[in-house]
Amino acid sequence: MRRRRRVGAVTAIAVVAALLALVLAGCGGAGGSSGDGGDCDTSRGTLVVGLVAPLSGELASVGLGMKNSADLAVNQANARCAVPGYHLAVQSQDDRADPATGAAAAATLARDPSLVGVLGPFNSSVAQAVQPVLGEAGVVQISPGSTATTLTRGANPVTAPLRQYQTFFRTVATDAVQGPAAATYLARAEGKRRVAVVSDGKTYGEGIAEEFAKQLATEGGQVVVRVTAPPGTPARDVVSRVSAARPDAVFYGGEYPEGGPLSAALAAGGVSVPVMGGDGVVNPGYVTAGGREGDLGTSIGPPPETQPAARDFVEAYRRAGYPESFGSYGASTFDAANVLVDSAVRTLGEEAEWTPALRPAMVRSVQGFHGDGITGPVSFDRFGDVSTDAVTVYRVQGRQWAVVGPAD
Repeated sequence: MRRRRRVGAVTAIAVVAALLALVLAGCGGAGGSSGDGGDCDTSRGTLVVGLVAPLSGELASVGLGMKNSADLAVNQANARCAVPGYHLAVQSQDDRADPATGAAAAATLARDPSLVGVLGPFNSSVAQAVQPVLGEAGVVQISPGSTATTLTRGANPVTAPLRQYQTFFRTVATDAVQGPAAATYLARAEGKRRVAVVSDGKTYGEGIAEEFAKQLATEGGQVVVRVTAPPGTPARDVVSRVSAARPDAVFYGGEYPEGGPLSAALAAGGVSVPVMGGDGVVNPGYVTAGGREGDLGTSIGPPPETQPAARDFVEAYRRAGYPESFGSYGASTFDAANVLVDSAVRTLGEEAEWTPALRPAMVRSVQGFHGDGITGPVSFDRFGDVSTDAVTVYRVQGRQWAVVGPAD
């Protein structure tokens, strides 16, 4: 039996050494560089960890938190000479939350023979476009934020689950976990059973809204109106339909740049009931964009700040001086990066030289990974989904998201 390994775990002395190396390097990769590893042997060259995420635009705060967290993981790996003979470097690509841009970014990364794997993307719609590009190239991909169930289980995930891309994995639970958890919490804890469901027409938004609606019916609730409102839909059209249905809550399947204004528009139109969303809305930008006191959201996994295993990460991130918060996906990105690093070590062994011919072996190494990350135990089922399924509920209190507790 293979000994369980803690993701990115090192001895206490090595942790201190890694943090000291970050400080001596000017507080780590705040400028996007990856640590030089000090006295490590890097004679075999550089291995690239790719990242595809929204680094500009409305979702930039999410993507930059992912980028910084990947950078921190790689800095620490270099500081402890994690991959003998090699220096690790993060190569980040901005997908602008656009599927076509994401596919082009993935193609750019895949052409680099030193690429060992790709982290990301965040958006499920972008992941759909990236999967075939990296799959054809045989490049392993670990998403810390794409939650659409269809990404790993195909178009009929319940009746006929089918994994299309053996190269795709993720360190977050699917919408098949998060959507039902939100519905159960809203019905049981909040007593809201007449719910209007609004979604943005994108892969993530439609998926989580559908999962929410199915579970709400199981809880004895009712979807009193179902509205699909792609970004740019006039708010008055949505408000009028929701208002006419007289719900006692609204569930929004989408992301915070549209979710916050929707909450404000509903209130202005006389619909003062709380809005609830998934992890796509649990971001400070939701509140600044119009989210109201009492609105609710869910996120995958426990808050990193509350987990003993994540304390080193939180402190190291603070010391590194990154200007952006690690956000809701920093911890899952940190774990994903360390899975790639660990898998590279096992793929290369003591003597192997990296070539693109080892990419299939990298896929197998990730599939067989078992360890303990800062988000909890990390392993992948036959579909590439992570074993962790904890969901946390948040509420807007005092103009910020506050933890309510586990969804169950």
